Amino acid sequence: MKKLIFKFWIINFLISIVLFIIYRIVIIETKATDGDWFENFIAILDILLNIILSTVYLIGILICSLPLFLNLKKNIRNNYYMSLLTFLGLPFIFIITVIIILATDNQSFKIRPMQIFGAFSLIYIFLSSIQFLLFRRKTKKHELNE
Repeated sequence: MKKLIFKFWIINFLISIVLFIIYRIVIIETKATDGDWFENFIAILDILLNIILSTVYLIGILICSLPLFLNLKKNIRNNYYMSLLTFLGLPFIFIITVIIILATDNQSFKIRPMQIFGAFSLIYIFLSSIQFLLFRRKTKKHELNE
């Protein structure tokens, strides 16, 4: 069972790294404006915001992958809802926190970096959900074989 959980953690970790790399590529592909000094200043602030958000994203998704190891405990692994929380609990809390922070300022949702951040966070939750369903299927097969 330890090998199975470690395998799922490695897959989750690799998904996190791939999403981070794609996130950085999307950020790099944004077009800079050619304009006066004020537009250049705004473009620099946009780049700084993107760098900060991508770093927060990487740290957040790496932290969100750590609770998978709680499935090493049999009572957590055998409980569907507790196991679901190990896969999706922290990512949901992370996303809800970001939405609450952004909801205090209605203009934040209109900023493109925030939209990209939210989209990639939802993609991570979707992939973690699929991974959870696969994990439950594997654990049921493993329990039947014992």
